[in-house]
This record gives sequence, C-alpha cells and structure tokens, in this order.
Amino acid sequence: MFVFQRFAHVFWIPVFPMSKTGVTECSHCKQVLRKEEFPPRFRDSYEILKSKSKTPIWTFSGLVLFAIFVVVGGIRSNQNKERNAELILSPQKGDVYEIKLDYKQYTLYKVDEVVGDTVFVLPHQYETNKRRGIKDLKMRGDDDFVLERFPILKEELKVKLEEGEIMNVDRK
Repeated sequence: MFVFQRFAHVFWIPVFPMSKTGVTECSHCKQVLRKEEFPPRFRDSYEILKSKSKTPIWTFSGLVLFAIFVVVGGIRSNQNKERNAELILSPQKGDVYEIKLDYKQYTLYKVDEVVGDTVFVLPHQYETNKRRGIKDLKMRGDDDFVLERFPILKEELKVKLEEGEIMNVDRK
C-alpha cells in the first residue's frame, strides 16, 4: 500500500498540498487498486497509514519562492525610491526624469542646467500613453528634447517625486 500527496502547482512548481490518496499493488499479479476500489479490509489500514504519513516540505516550495520574490521586490523598490530621492536632491546636467503628466500620459524631462535651487529642464517633444513606452522615448535619443527649457525649483521636484509625478530618475 502506498500513500501519495496531491498538491496544487503552477507550471509544475508545487504551491501547496491539497489531499492524500492511496493505491495498493498486488505483489503476485501486479494488480493496482485505487483508494476508491479498496475492499473494506484495506480501508482501515489505509487510514492508519495515511494518518502516519507526513506532508513533504517541498510541496510548499512555490509559496516559499513567491514569498522570496515579494520580499526581494519590496527591497528593490525601496532602494530605488531612496536612490531617486537622493538624485532629486542633487540634480545634475543630463539627468532624465520619467514624468507622469496625466492619466495614461507619460514623457521625459532632461536636466539642462542647475543654478542654485533652480533646475532648468528640457521637455521631450513626444508623449506616450503607456508607461513601458517611456523606454521607446529614451531610445529615440537626445535630439527629441525641445530646446525651450523651463525652470523647476528643487523643492518642486521633491514634491513631484513624493506625489508620483516623477516616477524614476536616470543618471548617466
């Protein structure tokens, strides 16, 4: 008699255990009976064997992997926020800010000059309606930034970062 642990999985990675089932195999004729086919005399033996069998730890490996991904993602996100906060407080010529203009409208600002507590930025001439479209704007190069710059105070940049209007800062 054998007891097997069934488990839920995602792409064959076990996430959590679900139930146990059993089978018997005759050593003489090799006939296999599933739990539902057991004769009454085997059912008590099956229940005893099932209660003594422990759930393998590896059936929780998917939950462990998921937890690790969540923790690592949280740490990386926090590190990125701290890095952005540092870069906003000390802007340099060439910094590129990923800007959320409105609902589903994104563009880039490039720092042209820093004078005292004022940062002069060049807006990108194009916008995108998807956040991942910012990557395409960056790939277009520096020629697509409008040469008409406008000033933003460092304090305003800090507020824009805190409110989520500035999503990321790239420094080369």
